[in-house]
Amino acid sequence: MSRRERQRDELCVLCRSGALGRAIDLAFEHFADFGRDDTLIELLARAVEGLDVSDRVRRRFAELCATTH
Repeated sequence: MSRRERQRDELCVLCRSGALGRAIDLAFEHFADFGRDDTLIELLARAVEGLDVSDRVRRRFAELCATTH
């Protein structure tokens, strides 16, 4: 399994577990290394919308979307 695939899998696990702050941080790293991945953006968006997350996490997600678009 490649590093890219391992990170994608870890992002999925983090989203399912509700660790969105860590997931967003990892997504920044992932996108820096491998480029934007709209599938991951959608995964994170569903998690942010579906969970009760802090304003800080919402802002970080907005930053991720803005900087990688």
